[in-house]
Amino acid sequence: MLIKIHAVTNKHFKANTYIIKSIDNETACYLIDIGNYDGVMNILENNQYIKGVFLTHAHYDHICGINEIVNQFPECTIFCSKYTKEALQDSKVNLSFYHNTPVTYKGNNIRILTEEDTCDLFVDVKITTLETPGHNEGSLTFKIEQAIFSGDSLIPETAVITKLKSGNKADAKKSIIKIRDNASKNDVIYPGHGNFFEANKINWNFYL
Repeated sequence: MLIKIHAVTNKHFKANTYIIKSIDNETACYLIDIGNYDGVMNILENNQYIKGVFLTHAHYDHICGINEIVNQFPECTIFCSKYTKEALQDSKVNLSFYHNTPVTYKGNNIRILTEEDTCDLFVDVKITTLETPGHNEGSLTFKIEQAIFSGDSLIPETAVITKLKSGNKADAKKSIIKIRDNASKNDVIYPGHGNFFEANKINWNFYL
């Protein structure tokens, strides 16, 4: 692997934020979700900065640190689905309103991603997007080398939650099949909650 992955967890919501660094300790780093601003800042080295944030979906526990991270790194790009971009602007849609800590984000540094879009991260390292709705309409899964970041579209030994706004059981099942079909036996799943787990040890029938 040409990347290093650091996980920090929001203690209240148990949501994972992943920090992606190059093995060469390049100054630019990336995030998968931003639910723990302080945890991210504690892991970054003094010369490192966040160049981009890839959002798996727009729920509060995965985006609550977005304003802080962009204030700290104004050149940072937010990568997300069209639905997530719209949800970031509405505290009721992203659910932060219901936690009495409304979060809205209306920055112009957002890049919309769709199925199989790729972005260069480091030398010889790309990130690929899969559209995986079901838990949330705009849910995305990201793959970097042998790492798959599934957000809440696939959590170890947990049925996908579809009862929240824009959730859909049929879409959730299709998305799990897509993740399965895009995972090789050596891939590792990094979910939005819980510990990472090897794709070849997943009981896919549990979800399907």
